[in-house]
Amino acid sequence: MTSFLRPLAYRYRWIYDTVTAVSSLSVGGVKRLRSLGLEALRPHLKPEAAVLDLCCGSGEAAAPWLAAGYAVTGLDVSPRALELAAQRYPDLKRVEGLAEDPPLADASFSAIQMSVALHEFPRSDRERVLRSVLRLLEPGGWLVLVDLHPAGLWLKLPQQLFCALFETDTATAMLEDDLRSQLEQLGFSGVNQELLAGRALQRITATRPR
Repeated sequence: MTSFLRPLAYRYRWIYDTVTAVSSLSVGGVKRLRSLGLEALRPHLKPEAAVLDLCCGSGEAAAPWLAAGYAVTGLDVSPRALELAAQRYPDLKRVEGLAEDPPLADASFSAIQMSVALHEFPRSDRERVLRSVLRLLEPGGWLVLVDLHPAGLWLKLPQQLFCALFETDTATAMLEDDLRSQLEQLGFSGVNQELLAGRALQRITATRPR
């Protein structure tokens, strides 16, 4: 179930940008929110490593990786989003496809990022997405996930209001689940979880075993 505000936020960019700006204040603003993946994995990667931004949208979360010199591919199901990404970030290699079944070669990336996107998938599809990530990572490759986490006491009510206004039932479902344990059960190793923004956001890193 989706509120009427969600499609409006995607139709009118200023609404989307305003919501993003307000919701990112607790991590230091939009620029830092979009850099959380790079911030976590940069120490582990070689210069110019192949990176996949899964569910890249119009490319904002891929931009810090591009600026740091990585060879970045962005995959998204939306042709319109990829068109915008092409205009804003010409160096981003763009691929149209489903995150559940990406049209990409096995073991072809040193790192994969999902930035505030996994909560858009129902539980069954979320597992398919994560299995695809495992397939696409080279042995020893890294995954970084930035997404919702049940907020602490002070932000619990604002988070519930945000989800009610702008998210779907899939986001609520993910808030009920233990994403760290799910990754371990699927075969990822070295799973590490950091809680940010008053526990309302989680950043998880994990690797494909060698």
